[in-house]
Amino acid sequence: MASTYTANTGIEKIASGEQAGTWGTTTNTNFDIIDDALNGVITLTITGNTTLTSSDGTASTGHHKVVVLGGTPSGAFNLTIDPNDQQKYYFIKNNSGQTATVLQGGGSGTTVALANGAGGILFADGAGTNANVATISTDVLGDTTPQLGGNLDTNGKNINFGDAATAGSDDTLQFGAAQDLKIFHDGSNSIIRDSGTGNLQLSGSQVDIKGGADEGETMATFVDNGAVTLFHDNTARIATTSAGVEVTGTITIGSAGISETELEILDGATVTTDEINLMDGGSTVGTTAVAAGDGIVTNDGGTMRQTTAATFATYFNANAYATPSAISSTSTLTPGSAQSIYQRVDTTSANVTVTVAVGNLAIGQFIVLDKTSTNNNMTLSWASNSQGVSLGADADIAVGFYNGTAFSFIETIKS
Repeated sequence: MASTYTANTGIEKIASGEQAGTWGTTTNTNFDIIDDALNGVITLTITGNTTLTSSDGTASTGHHKVVVLGGTPSGAFNLTIDPNDQQKYYFIKNNSGQTATVLQGGGSGTTVALANGAGGILFADGAGTNANVATISTDVLGDTTPQLGGNLDTNGKNINFGDAATAGSDDTLQFGAAQDLKIFHDGSNSIIRDSGTGNLQLSGSQVDIKGGADEGETMATFVDNGAVTLFHDNTARIATTSAGVEVTGTITIGSAGISETELEILDGATVTTDEINLMDGGSTVGTTAVAAGDGIVTNDGGTMRQTTAATFATYFNANAYATPSAISSTSTLTPGSAQSIYQRVDTTSANVTVTVAVGNLAIGQFIVLDKTSTNNNMTLSWASNSQGVSLGADADIAVGFYNGTAFSFIETIKS
């Protein structure tokens, strides 16, 4: 009984009782064919159309698993898998400089074109004259639903994303069953976008927000069981504490700046809520006695300062009434502000008539006219009062009190 051969590789199957004394040679050839079919690599020097042949019982080019196409053909060529009734798959790399068309049978079935430099895993279905050749894709771009069977190890490399024209449709890292969390770069800005119903949470024993690509400045820090600190130009300005908040520097409200020194005028140390409320019009009033050395807060040309009660007393005493220059001729005395007046009248050289007007006096304020000489007379005329008074040489002081309408009370004192 004669030998037979396997359908796709052409390995000889020795019949029972055949090849006595020579079966070892046949078996060795079979092992060579198997070895090539499993791991064999062959380089073909291409000059034109080439046949990749698998001969029964003989090691041949078509038995190799990996086929490298070399040479310098003058144009595109066909690589024909033969015979056309064997099922095959090959790893083929085309380095020939031309396009190789891989076919089986007469080429009426599907074929595969490999450009120069391309490679692929190809299989032939062995369907005879109409056999088909196709590729097994190794390109992840062609798989629209790829899945990992385990953890992805980057092997020390990067995963690079381009600029996202539309977040979620390209170059976007997405998380969640509904892709609620997206991380992407739109060409101008780097964006973390959470569109889910929950919160976007960052957690850590300390979370820092850094400034600049070199992370050279701190913008904010968040410490677990500690302070939240905000920085300006790498300098801490606002920090929370267990008691409230601390501000380093000046607080600006509108166009007004309030410095730490100005706030500490309240007590020279830490500013409390009660103290701030007093400045803001708090209605709690006490009965603390005021001593000369006590401090009083005042606005000094836009800067809050503290001065003593004694200094205020000196100011009020010095400015309780006005003391204009002496009058030495007939004049009208018109108060320019709501301030009592002590007015000297010099009659040394002549009689002087003084008409007293209300001007800007307020109710209860007064005018004192002091005749400083015993020579001649001082005659007075009071606004809204028909009474006129003439003080002779022996009279020197007149006092008028404004009651809101007229000088209702007039007193003259004679020496």
